[in-house]
Amino acid sequence: MTMRTRSDARQMQRPRAVGYLRTDLSPDQARHVEAIRRLAKRVAHRLIYIVRLGPDSVPDPIGHVLEIVRATTTTTLVVPDLAHLENHPGRACDTCDLITVCPEQLWMKTGTTTHDVPSEHIWLPDTRHSEPDTRLRIADAQRIMQTHRTCSPLNCPRKAAAFALLIETGKLVPAGRSPRERAAARGIPYPSSKPATQPEGPSMATLRRVLAGLAQVEQS
Repeated sequence: MTMRTRSDARQMQRPRAVGYLRTDLSPDQARHVEAIRRLAKRVAHRLIYIVRLGPDSVPDPIGHVLEIVRATTTTTLVVPDLAHLENHPGRACDTCDLITVCPEQLWMKTGTTTHDVPSEHIWLPDTRHSEPDTRLRIADAQRIMQTHRTCSPLNCPRKAAAFALLIETGKLVPAGRSPRERAAARGIPYPSSKPATQPEGPSMATLRRVLAGLAQVEQS
């Protein structure tokens, strides 16, 4: 008889999750699969399977996935975004909890709140400093700016991407002077730079977007 280790026992106790990927909505399937795996691990779920379906694979793709969720007694469905569920989380929440990768949100299963409707989505904490896996939306960028208030765009690629998007869309107008210059003008000592959170820093493409946004501000 095989003896289970303590680590195996902990793994079995974690909530079970199923991933779902619609191939026609995912031009880069490998990246989305990896994003689903990473998110499931980060929220302490045991990912048991990722369902991949084309738009015409079965008559009712969402119903097919939810049948798999029920058959495997899974608690959570993880999808890249709500487009994979026709932009309506309610049907999935009748069966299980729902988590989207982009943006990272959680909808609780219907009946777990005092109202018999899916609960309002919850933002999952995003403390990573790596570049986003997918193109950010304005709401995602604003949330990252709030979560990463103490980060600098120069050493936090995640904040740099959010910063660049908000400048591009006109949602953010950066200050004309650097923090060091503003501190000097007010007679406040400026602290020395802290070590970079991510040694590799933001990509050149992200830096170019940030610089292009700053150039537009200077010209206006």
